[in-house]
Amino acid sequence: MAKADRILGLLPSFFRAADPNTLFREVVTALSAPIEEADTLLFRIQRAHRVNVAEDAGDVARLAGLLDLDAQHFEDIHDDPALAYSERLDLMRARIRRIARLHLVGLGTPWAVLEAAAIFLNAEIVPERPGEPLVKHVDPHGYSHKAMLAFPRVPEAPREPLYLHESPLRRQKVDVAERWPLDAWEITNQTPELSPVRIVIRGIGDRTVRPSVFCPATQAGVVFNGVVPDGQTLVIDTYDGATLDKDPVDEWVIGFRGVIADFSREGQPWAVDDRVTTGPYDGRAGRTSDQPGRGGAVPPAPAGHSEWRFKVADGLYDGADFDYCALATPVETIGVWDEDFNFDECVFAYPASGAVGMAWDERVTCSFKLLVPGHVPSPPPAAAPGAAAPPAANPPAPSTNAVARIASVMPRFKAAGILALVDTSRDAWILGASVIRAGDASDGEGVDFHATRLVNPRTELFVP
Repeated sequence: MAKADRILGLLPSFFRAADPNTLFREVVTALSAPIEEADTLLFRIQRAHRVNVAEDAGDVARLAGLLDLDAQHFEDIHDDPALAYSERLDLMRARIRRIARLHLVGLGTPWAVLEAAAIFLNAEIVPERPGEPLVKHVDPHGYSHKAMLAFPRVPEAPREPLYLHESPLRRQKVDVAERWPLDAWEITNQTPELSPVRIVIRGIGDRTVRPSVFCPATQAGVVFNGVVPDGQTLVIDTYDGATLDKDPVDEWVIGFRGVIADFSREGQPWAVDDRVTTGPYDGRAGRTSDQPGRGGAVPPAPAGHSEWRFKVADGLYDGADFDYCALATPVETIGVWDEDFNFDECVFAYPASGAVGMAWDERVTCSFKLLVPGHVPSPPPAAAPGAAAPPAANPPAPSTNAVARIASVMPRFKAAGILALVDTSRDAWILGASVIRAGDASDGEGVDFHATRLVNPRTELFVP
């Protein structure tokens, strides 16, 4: 009821205030019009200063300016055709409130980064299972974190994982090159910790017998108890074990600590090795047991500068396992009898004993890698009046700009001086959560997204 009607209703009946044809009522109504307008405007101004009841998107955006938020922070909401005006206002209000709460809790933490990503994906962080924490550590060292996202706007959509990897890995390497016995190369590990190593040895002729790689700084090394045939490649990895042209040869990998031939001055006069019970690998032997890979025998790379050396087994006169040794190479110059001296011809040139390279993983300090879902579900657009309703099972559209949006807003939520890397997580096989479609399915869920692909989760830790 208008204020003029309430005032006229208080007057005695002989004023005939309720009669719409009286001059008295017309005068009171005319005098109250500007007061009614001023009161309405004042009410709207009061609502415009409260984020929970503001009725205009422009007023809500101006209130967001108190948190240094501008149009880019609501771009996805304004461009979403599935939202009605009231829904758009509700999403803007909810985003402002969540960001304000996040500022009160504190920025620059893993939770702040994960919650900020969830806010700008219009999602909520929920426990993966009832009773579990909102954020789980997925590695024993606490570098990697996982959160599950639920999408309130699409209740039927499956939950999506959100990953945060602090100090991600960067692969460094020394290219494969021909090596001779006791050849040395240097590496620089910029991580203040031991780094896992991957060693690659390619056979040359019949000389790559029982190849070993040794680090004098740590007095540790690794030996392959067998022959690497010409042209074949032996890979010894800390995580994946040893393979010879993709055939597993873990049982013939020996880790040792202490000394190496012609290098006893670098360490203690003792040696320890992890011997295997099987004979030397000759390229024809198969696996004799189902024991797991023994990549742990690979010595790690120490922090800072370190030297690494390569060696093959030296042949000994009347020694055992002569077929698994290489002839000792000359170390002194060899001259030609009764001819003029020529230095370039007095050294015996012999082929390399193998081609060796190595790689190691460094932590990229003062940085983190955030992996957002590759597909963010959204409700279908509302049907126009008189048009047919959209299909019930509408697949979520791929979020083409989610990475760019989150990367642009991430600087305000991370700590100063920290490098933020944002990417999409790859679809992978998750037992109990993946979707298996018919064999003739050509698109949609299970084909374009939530596909059943086997992915090594360790690959997500690396940055270019």
